[in-house]
Amino acid sequence: MTAMTEQHFLSAPWQWASHLPQVATSGACQRDHADFCRDVARWQHAPLERGQDAILVDPDPWSFTCALLACWHRGVRVILPNDGQPDTLAALAGDGARLIGAQGWTPPPDAFVGPPVWGALSAEAVAIDIFTSGSSGTPQRLTKTFRQLAHETCAFSNAFPLAYGVVVSQVSLHHIYGLSAALLRALTEGLPFSLTPCRFPEDVHHYLHATSVAALVSSPAQLERLPEALDANDRPPQQVFSSGAPLSQDAAVRARRQLGCTITEIYGSSETGAIAWRDRTVASHWQPFDDTDVRADGELLCLRSPRLATSDWVTHADRVRFIDARRFELLGRADRIVKVGGKRISLEALERTLAQQPNVVKAHCVQPRSANDRIAAIVQLTPQAVPHTGTERKALIQALREGLQDAFETIALPRYFRFVEHWPVNAQGKLTRATIMRLFQDLENRDVPRWLGCTEAPDDICHITYEIPEHLRALEGHFPGLPIVPGIALVHWAMQEAKTRWPDTLTTGALERLKFPTPVRPGMRITLTLEHAPARLAFTIRSQCGQHASGRLRLKETAHD
Repeated sequence: MTAMTEQHFLSAPWQWASHLPQVATSGACQRDHADFCRDVARWQHAPLERGQDAILVDPDPWSFTCALLACWHRGVRVILPNDGQPDTLAALAGDGARLIGAQGWTPPPDAFVGPPVWGALSAEAVAIDIFTSGSSGTPQRLTKTFRQLAHETCAFSNAFPLAYGVVVSQVSLHHIYGLSAALLRALTEGLPFSLTPCRFPEDVHHYLHATSVAALVSSPAQLERLPEALDANDRPPQQVFSSGAPLSQDAAVRARRQLGCTITEIYGSSETGAIAWRDRTVASHWQPFDDTDVRADGELLCLRSPRLATSDWVTHADRVRFIDARRFELLGRADRIVKVGGKRISLEALERTLAQQPNVVKAHCVQPRSANDRIAAIVQLTPQAVPHTGTERKALIQALREGLQDAFETIALPRYFRFVEHWPVNAQGKLTRATIMRLFQDLENRDVPRWLGCTEAPDDICHITYEIPEHLRALEGHFPGLPIVPGIALVHWAMQEAKTRWPDTLTTGALERLKFPTPVRPGMRITLTLEHAPARLAFTIRSQCGQHASGRLRLKETAHD
């Protein structure tokens, strides 16, 4: 196979792809090159002033792709935010950028335009601004040139050749991994990309049975939650990639059995791009990509790669042990040492010991500002071990602390615990700083319940898990000796969550069919389910004790530019 080069990418081969049968497909629906050229041209009419950047937020892969390429070939720098929250977008727009996509300007559907203008892509020109996950601090804004994107895409193409088939992404195209390993690779190699989002296992099942899948670009959070009923043996994908966090060997073996092909893990970061790869079912060590040089600086990894912003050696914060001149094992982050009461404590050592306790699937330890310098732990449990009452929760915390006492001083033991059923990651498979802050928000704000994560399902349905802390302000006065959460607080939580999830469409109309059959008591673990439709929002609140509340809100649609 001829190696893909930087020049091939910069030539924008997607503009010459009229001979290809499909640019994008869902199996049942296709978009050809004529559709592609027409929609790129439509997006090139975005009202952007000379030198103005575009903020692109759009969950639809087709709209995202056409808008992105329209900007690039028009010479416009594109900002890809981590999320579409109003505060995030307002801060970026405050710098003078224009919002386009699902929450901003979109081309009129019936506008007549001519052919697109395929302006040249310059290697050193800035293509995108992206953001780190912020898992260890404030998200950092990173600039990526077309040269860096070219080598990121080439790394995947040259290391893992694909035959013809659709490239399906389960991760956000706003992240460097999803953008390069899925979308840009498909465009550059002349492969169709997935026309519809593929967020749920049902979507994976659809693509595997509807068409030939060349690659499934995924993450540990999604691969670890594949249902047992998923069977891809009739038409498995050619290759599956995972990135964002380490994939356990058990999860890799299970995913390989269910999907019927090798699971290739990619190690890298937003700052560095792809560094190395491995097949977890074969070995635990990592193999660098051919164009990446690696060495050790003490225990720290040093690398040199065309995907970096510099041609010099860069020291990474990961600790490594080299097996030979090229292959290495990861030993954890060097920057995860904290001080509590003057004692130096390794958060990673604490996590490893926590993960060895009965019924613990995964653990992550942090030192949030709201915890007064004490350590807090996010712990994923097996389903049968999840506590549903305050009494069960206290007993579990006591058992976990006792399991840690032989290895750690008392002051090092986590003071605050958040027990989750699913690992609370974003669309890039990352546990972000914003998510960590929300998990412990109730320590600073007595008006909010203890948020424990959200799982989403098709058709605009989501399930949010809460615990009711005993210090919740809404419990005051309701009632002495037998505290309950007032119904108005439950409705308020439902409305706040809905406005967070659908900020561009939600304004509240009338409340209907409100019912509160069973009180919500302190210590309870409850699930708020939201079902969003254009004209209404239905909500229910349940626990192991049954249903506690239900209702419906009539909605008014808000217009946006």
